[in-house]
Amino acid sequence: MSKNGDKWTWIVGQPPPPIDSHSKVKHKIIRDYLLQYIKVLMANPLMPQLKLTLVDGFAGGGSFIDECGETFGSPLLLLQTVKEAIVHLNVTRTKTQRNVDTRFHFVEINPSNFEYLRHLLKSEGYSSQFGEKIFLHQKAFEEVCKDIVTHTRGHKGGERALFLLDQYAYDDISFPTVRYIMSSLKGAEVILTFNVDSLLTFLTDSKEFHQITERIGLREHIDWDGYKALKAQTRWREMIQRQIAYGIWRATGAKFMTLFFVTPQGHRPWSYWLVHLSNVYKANDVMKGVHWQHGNSFGHSLEPGLFQIGYQANQDEGVTGQMGLSFQEPAAFDDLLKDASIKRLGELLPEMIKEHPEGISFMTLLESIANRTNANSQLIRQSLDIALQTRDIRVEKSGGGQRTKGSAIGASDILIPSNQRSLFLPF
Repeated sequence: MSKNGDKWTWIVGQPPPPIDSHSKVKHKIIRDYLLQYIKVLMANPLMPQLKLTLVDGFAGGGSFIDECGETFGSPLLLLQTVKEAIVHLNVTRTKTQRNVDTRFHFVEINPSNFEYLRHLLKSEGYSSQFGEKIFLHQKAFEEVCKDIVTHTRGHKGGERALFLLDQYAYDDISFPTVRYIMSSLKGAEVILTFNVDSLLTFLTDSKEFHQITERIGLREHIDWDGYKALKAQTRWREMIQRQIAYGIWRATGAKFMTLFFVTPQGHRPWSYWLVHLSNVYKANDVMKGVHWQHGNSFGHSLEPGLFQIGYQANQDEGVTGQMGLSFQEPAAFDDLLKDASIKRLGELLPEMIKEHPEGISFMTLLESIANRTNANSQLIRQSLDIALQTRDIRVEKSGGGQRTKGSAIGASDILIPSNQRSLFLPF
C-alpha cells in the first residue's frame, strides 16, 4: 500500500496516515478474493493442506487511520484473511484439522515505512514467525523478485503464489518482471494497480516516454506512428487505453486478464486500473464474481457483451466514418450493466457456437472469450438460456442427456448449434 515517492509515510511513534475510501474497498476486494481463492483450491474436503505464498510488493507501514480509528493495511489483511480461511475450513471438523501453510513476503523500500511495519508486526504478535513464515525485505520489489520466486519454488508443493503489486503510479513495476513471475511459477497470479490517468496525462511521443514505456514493456504496443492522429480525436484517451490494456496482457504473458477502473474521491482524481492476471480460467472467473459483488465500487469502460482490447483504426468510426467500437466512460458493475451484458451475450454467443458445427465444450467457450467480456461464468450461462429455449442451440451433458436451462450448463457439456431455429419465443 505504499509507493516510493511518497504518497504515505509511516514513522514509529506517530499516527499512521489516513486511508482513502477507494483503498478500503480495494482491501475488501483483496480479502474477498483471497477467501474465495483458498475456498476453491480446498474444495475437495479430503485435501488436508494447501501450500501458498503471498507477496505484498509495496507493503508500506501496514496501518491507517479512518473514521473509526486504526485499520490495518494489506500485510495484516493478508495474515488475518488466511487465519479466517483456516477457521472456515475447519468449522465443522472435530478431528483432522485442515491447514493453509502460507509464507508471506512483505517488501517495502522506504526505511521509515519498513521499520514501522516491522514494529507493527511485532506488536501484533508475529515476531516469532520472522524468517520462518514471514519474510521482510527492505528493497525495491524488482530487486528482490527473483529471490522470492526461488524461495517459493523451494516451498515443496507450494508453487501457488499470489503477488499483490499495489504501485502508486505506473512505472515501479516492469511487465517483463510480471512475465517472469507468471512463467516461473505454475500457480502464479498477480493483482496490480496501474495509474492509467497519470500516464495518459503526461504521455507524449518523445524520447523520454519512449524510454519509460520501453522499460516497463509497453513501448511496442503503443501506435506511435498514429499517436498524433489519435490525440486529435475527441476520445483519444479511450483509444490509447485500449492499446495499453492490450500491451499489459501481451507483455505479461498471462493467459487471462481482468481490468477494472477505480476512481478515487477528490477534486479531479486520477483513475487507475486494478488488473488481475492468471493462467487459470477459474481464477479469472472468481475475480470477476468478486467485482460484480462490489457493484458501484469499480467500473468497466468497454462494451457489454464482447469487446476487443487494442485499438484498430479500421474499426474506428472517426477514421472510417462508420459505427464500430464504442468508447465510453467507465460504467459501474450494477444491474444495468449486468442486464446489458446478458442480453448482448445472448445475441453473440449462439452465432459463435454456429462456427462449431460439431460442437464446442462450455469450458472451451469460456476460455476463448474470458479476456473479451466482463461477465463471469454464471452470467454467461444465463445469457444462453433463451438460445436453449428457442432451440438455437442444444447442450449435451457429458454423462448423456441434454440440458434444458442455461444455469445448469456444466464445464464439460458440449454446446451444439441446432439445425433449425424455433419460430416461437418462450413466454
